[in-house]
Amino acid sequence: MVKYFQGLLIIFSISACKSLTVLPSKKPVESIKLKKLIDNFEKSEEKINFFRAKIKATYISKKIKQSVSINLRLENGKSLWLSANILVPVAKLLMTNEKVLFYEKFQKKYYDGDYKFLNSILGTNFNLQDIQNIFVGNPIDNLKKTKTNRIDNPEYYVLINNNSQKYKTTYFFDTESFRIREQRFLLLDGLNNILSIKYPVYQKINEKIVPKQIQISSFVNDEFVTIILEFIRVDFPKNLTNPFKFPDGYTKIKL
Repeated sequence: MVKYFQGLLIIFSISACKSLTVLPSKKPVESIKLKKLIDNFEKSEEKINFFRAKIKATYISKKIKQSVSINLRLENGKSLWLSANILVPVAKLLMTNEKVLFYEKFQKKYYDGDYKFLNSILGTNFNLQDIQNIFVGNPIDNLKKTKTNRIDNPEYYVLINNNSQKYKTTYFFDTESFRIREQRFLLLDGLNNILSIKYPVYQKINEKIVPKQIQISSFVNDEFVTIILEFIRVDFPKNLTNPFKFPDGYTKIKL
């Protein structure tokens, strides 16, 4: 059950009016300069201040398959809040720029600390903005500030970032919408552990294009885990609240 809730932590097309410097195409265009491609990728990213969603999350491993309903609230650059429910609330998560707060009701455990807990599970060094980008379908890296290389691919525009000391990132971009289709992280831990985040389907809501489904797969410590996020309902409110309080009598999770 602990691994299941660790999985929950892991969880946590462009519009017509946008001007593009590269025309959409069915296949990648080899002659396009990298700078122009990155300009297009950045213009296709959605700039969202407040994001709210109801999500059906399915956790699949060799030993367990479990579905849970998740309510997500996100304020760009400030907070991310998740409430997981299996008929009744079973876990809550609140992330800010400084802290990660989490508790689960099955084993009555809680965590109050920084991002070391999350990153120890993933083998990464993600922060709040990185996690927010995953949910709204934007690249984790700022591609204009990151040194990347383009590699040939028959289906996607593919960029590689080798600058991180913890992982090598590969980005796969759609040639027509310029939206990201996959961000793949090869962990530089000598064990060839991999984290993959795929975006097979997008949806247009209130002139914004956001993921309709996200598939998160990890191969860590010889165990393959998949989490499928299906966005049932999405909206963009003008403000949000993030109710969070640790229950009494819970045991703190220690690293």
